[in-house]
Amino acid sequence: MRLKSSLFFIFVVFFISGCSQKVLINSTKPAIIDRASNTKKIAVLKFENDNVGLSTKIESAIYSVKVDDKSYFTVISKNNRENILNEQKFQYSGLANKTNSVEIGELLGAQALISGKIDSANVQRDNYYETRYRCVDRKCQYTQEYRVACTNAKYSLIANISMIDVQKGDVIYTNNYTRNRSYKKCSDESGGLPQANVVYDLFANSIVDEFLPYIAPTKQSYYLELFDEPDISYTKEQDLLLENGLEYLKLGELDRSMEIFSKLLDSTNDKCYVASYNLGVIKESLGEYENAKELYDLSDKLTLKPNKTVIEAITRIKQRIEERNRLNNQIEAEK
Repeated sequence: MRLKSSLFFIFVVFFISGCSQKVLINSTKPAIIDRASNTKKIAVLKFENDNVGLSTKIESAIYSVKVDDKSYFTVISKNNRENILNEQKFQYSGLANKTNSVEIGELLGAQALISGKIDSANVQRDNYYETRYRCVDRKCQYTQEYRVACTNAKYSLIANISMIDVQKGDVIYTNNYTRNRSYKKCSDESGGLPQANVVYDLFANSIVDEFLPYIAPTKQSYYLELFDEPDISYTKEQDLLLENGLEYLKLGELDRSMEIFSKLLDSTNDKCYVASYNLGVIKESLGEYENAKELYDLSDKLTLKPNKTVIEAITRIKQRIEERNRLNNQIEAEK
């Protein structure tokens, strides 16, 4: 199965930032670990000491991964998982390992298991005093020093997440995650310290966001700068072509914009790097990476001196081609 261009680039937004005009593009990146992404049928075991709901959040995030509007993974639901293990009277602590992962995975019909443990979830509170000053007269010529009681609360969460290959019985991925955050509250301030469960929920969401790109395709967004100033002496007609090409791009009329920039490039006998570069941006936005690379290479040849934006475009498009190929390979891996 090959990806549609809409999978890589969902929409294009044109805007003006300072003096430059840019295009915002959303695309899909392949998973960081190919092997993890290739295991399509996954079971997320309940984590040991999981009083923050991390395993549930991970299961939900994996279930929500979609490519080409189709679920990327088959996730064995919590109810099915527990029913199967209970029927087999299988006991596990929440941490799968090389010893029991094959047995658990075979019982569940999974290719990979995700297990973990909450090593600690603590709140450390330190009480102290801060000095304040208040006016004792209307003009505040004299002040009075006083102290207020304060509390500094440091919230911390340490968790381990592992992904194990059921067939081979080895670890595909493992990592420890640490989150810390401090809040201060003094007696002369309104409100109070946040509840621990609220902070832990934020920590858990942050860990999921960091973990998911390692095993699944994820979205990325970036801006592409457009050239809006002539690079050579333009005729009035060529000035108008550049202006209209940008205007049609602003309106989302990519075909019309490409037609106009192509006409501008032809009118300069292929000597206008502004037109070739802007055409490359449009081709990149459509997922036509090879065509974009040719146009960026042409722009580089036409510049009289090194142009940072063009050089960055050439480097970026090579990376996009590599990412697209990896993503296709991950999608086509046997389910």
